[in-house]
Amino acid sequence: MARSIEEILQDVRIDEIPLKSPMQAAPETPLEEAYALLDASPHGAILVCEEDGIRGIFSERDVLYRTALEDLDPKTPIGELMTPDPVTIPGNERLSTAVRMMTEKGYRHLPLTDLGGCCEGLLASRNVLRFIADHFPEAVLNLPPRLHQQMLSPEGG
Repeated sequence: MARSIEEILQDVRIDEIPLKSPMQAAPETPLEEAYALLDASPHGAILVCEEDGIRGIFSERDVLYRTALEDLDPKTPIGELMTPDPVTIPGNERLSTAVRMMTEKGYRHLPLTDLGGCCEGLLASRNVLRFIADHFPEAVLNLPPRLHQQMLSPEGG
């Protein structure tokens, strides 16, 4: 019997899905350098870290909301522009927990931590979508272009 999306999300741990390593920077990293890191990031975000853990996250959303219309010095440290103290989740947590957090709170990125609280990775919403698409290709590929679209008559002749 085929398992549902919900069942698979409850069974799989975050650290069981393939994730690319996140870009990291220190809080004193200049904005111009942070832009370059963000451009190279596979996640659309970089983690702002110090030796003892994650201090913040700097994402495409931060660029839009905090820098786009400002006349900022390119040497401005990203520690002044990042989203401080992001919510984190242990890498060994269930994927269903991460999806619930992302959905309820509107997060697009969740930093992953190990048991000691150190950075272990970064889960992006695109990672979750790719995981679902890989496990349920027919369901994803057969979705209508608009989420609540209904066909009033059959397609074709």
